[in-house]
Amino acid sequence: MAKRSPVRVVFLGGLGEIGRNCACVEVDGRIVVLDCGVMFPDPDMPGVDLVLPDFTYLRENAARVEAVVITHGHEDHVGGLAYLLRDLEVPIYGSELSLGLARNRIDEAGLAGRAQYVEVTDGERRSIGPCEVEFIPVTHSVPCSFALAFHTPQGVVLHSGDFKLDLEPVDGRRTDLARIGAISSDEGVALLLSDSTNAEEPGFTYSESTVGATMARVFAASTGRRVVVACFASHIHRVQQVMDAAVASGRKVATLGRSMAKNVDLAQRLGLLDVPAGALVEIEDIDRLRPGDVCVISTGSQGEPMSALSLMATGDNKWFQVTDGDVVVISAHPIPGNEWSVGRVIDELHRRGAEVVHSGSEAVHVSGHARQGELRTLLAVARPKAFVPVHGSTATSSTTPSSPGGWASRRTRSSCARTVTSCVSMRRGCIGTAPCPPATCTWTGRWVTSVTECFETAASSPRRAS
Repeated sequence: MAKRSPVRVVFLGGLGEIGRNCACVEVDGRIVVLDCGVMFPDPDMPGVDLVLPDFTYLRENAARVEAVVITHGHEDHVGGLAYLLRDLEVPIYGSELSLGLARNRIDEAGLAGRAQYVEVTDGERRSIGPCEVEFIPVTHSVPCSFALAFHTPQGVVLHSGDFKLDLEPVDGRRTDLARIGAISSDEGVALLLSDSTNAEEPGFTYSESTVGATMARVFAASTGRRVVVACFASHIHRVQQVMDAAVASGRKVATLGRSMAKNVDLAQRLGLLDVPAGALVEIEDIDRLRPGDVCVISTGSQGEPMSALSLMATGDNKWFQVTDGDVVVISAHPIPGNEWSVGRVIDELHRRGAEVVHSGSEAVHVSGHARQGELRTLLAVARPKAFVPVHGSTATSSTTPSSPGGWASRRTRSSCARTVTSCVSMRRGCIGTAPCPPATCTWTGRWVTSVTECFETAASSPRRAS
């Protein structure tokens, strides 16, 4: 039997930290780069704007680098491309939205001439460098995200990307567990690299669609007052829900922050954001409107010093001055390390008389990352021979088990491992899109017929006595 070529996975960032995700898959001396992100600096890094992956390995082996593939368009996955392209000139593969978000930063850096963009679609499989790469749809807090399956001589290396199992996503695009289950059954998964951000959180992450109801309630309670909502500019589904709530309450919407304006324009052009005619106005025109007719969607949810929201808090934003009675919604949770910055912005906004709504007081944010129940489900479906937790702090990475039963000692009422595992094993990854053979739930003892019922059962019922 011919000897199969060895496969190396080299991490340049993103292990034991939140951010600067970057890895290499290497076969026969040929390299494919997986994501290229940046990280926010720690408080003990004065004068540092961004933290990059260690590009030394790529610079030293530039002739062997054949492409970059990206899972999704968040800055911690694509923000470093504008710096990598100074040293390398390689094609970049990703969804149309992900490439559009990356292109904005690359063009700002003056490197448009060095970038080659190759768009891929859901489920597409392409020969890229030394292996075939399959782009599997997953649900995350930015549309058009992928898990990546690298078909190599040693088997499939599966990278989950940033993901969650959302049964009711805003755009209806669910994580394709069925395809992951098929790969596991047909070829097997030699190595799983899995999102571990929320590995310490029991249960299942709430659906993004739940935020819309909270936004509607906040707008209804803010009659006659201006409302500012700060969120990530790439969170198109969140922007959509804010716009829906604003328009339903009779408000006009303005964007504040360069990246927000660019991303809203991009999402509209790609048909990912539905904005009613006449709903969007320029930020300089909001002073002509009555306070109760104004909604501003802003950047700065992480307290970045020069962001639109931070400048509002200090009174230095030339487009918007916070006044007594304004309502400011911070529709994001602080990334680890940003807590102090976000807290400072909240304090400053209060001093200016604003009412501040954040995830600690209202359900204005849900995570885009899987919790324990979802991580366990992925492990049960993929059944990898080897496992590496990625995209998480040292604590979350060490908490993530290598098997579905690894959290057995930490189960709570809402963590329904065995129930969902049983259902997905029946349908090889069905996530509510097809009827399942009925069975007795192993968690509660109740009779269930679908994965959807399993999730609902786990969330509402205590475990039966053993």
